[in-house]
Amino acid sequence: MKKKVISILLLAIFLISAVGCTNSKKEVSKENKETIHLNIGYAPGIGNMLCFIAQDKGLFKEENLEVELIPFTNSSDGLNALNSGKLDLGISFGTAAPLTFITNGANFSFFGGYLSGGHPIYAKKEVADKYKGIKDFKGKKVATPRLYTPDIVWRSAMDKAGINIKSDLELIEMKKPTDVLEAVKSGKADIGIGTGSTYAKAKQAGLEIVDWSNNLWNDHVCCRPVAKTDFIEKNPKAIKKFLKVMIKAEKVWTEEPEFAVKMNEKYLKLDKKMAEEVTLKTNQVIESDPKRKGIIDMWNRMSEIGYLDHKGVNIEDHINIKMYKEALDEMIKENPNDDFYKKLEKRYKEYNID
Repeated sequence: MKKKVISILLLAIFLISAVGCTNSKKEVSKENKETIHLNIGYAPGIGNMLCFIAQDKGLFKEENLEVELIPFTNSSDGLNALNSGKLDLGISFGTAAPLTFITNGANFSFFGGYLSGGHPIYAKKEVADKYKGIKDFKGKKVATPRLYTPDIVWRSAMDKAGINIKSDLELIEMKKPTDVLEAVKSGKADIGIGTGSTYAKAKQAGLEIVDWSNNLWNDHVCCRPVAKTDFIEKNPKAIKKFLKVMIKAEKVWTEEPEFAVKMNEKYLKLDKKMAEEVTLKTNQVIESDPKRKGIIDMWNRMSEIGYLDHKGVNIEDHINIKMYKEALDEMIKENPNDDFYKKLEKRYKEYNID
């Protein structure tokens, strides 16, 4: 009788455990299949190649992300929307603008990467023919989009070259890159400090590229995904999923450049020839890595040229590389034989670890 009672108890325990495991699996399964919605702000002129690829390849769906891409004509408007909670993430508002917002009290954090370099400096042919290098900015009327990353790159280069932008040239500050383009087209400015978003329109207007931001500051950081710090802390699963998608999209960008050309044709409304030029010949370095060292470098240079006052802000508190590393580790674990992700791990150490 004792043995029978014990057997019944053991059976009951087994059944309860089995039910518990089943429920647990169901909960995990349900959690993995839960769709997460993200409102993402971007600048339509330059877009975001990794997001375009992710949309078209169904990579967001793979991670159960439902993404709404919301366009903004300038970085300030986009970052104000992010700060007010109307956006969850901002993906193509540069680096300089978020850093400026941070010094003014916005609690933003960088958590991923996208673009480095790739911004044109353009002029009409008669000016372009005489441009030989950085010293040729002297005596010119130069239009630049304030708060945009290429503005910082150019000002820093002028400072290093010993060119005083207040006395050695005529500085024309603009709110938007399109305003810079119009200033050069109309003759109001001799040279325009452009952004990647105006490259196609500058070429179509007959302007010539006299230099690139990469030549003024080698592979400087530009567009970085940014979010409010508390959003990242409260939504780590969403952030990690987004970063996994960006890593997958970078793989497509690297291995299928012609597909990337098609994305710029589709999303930026360009003809094939211009899409090829914009995608493959504009010195853009597209990477999903946060590039912590690059952000800190820009932060320091902005302070050196008097563009912002650190005001005791520790920029390290506004750079989150942990989420990217976790996303990359998961990709390596899921694809142990794929050398691409191992290369990204090596790059991560180079870009982020002192």
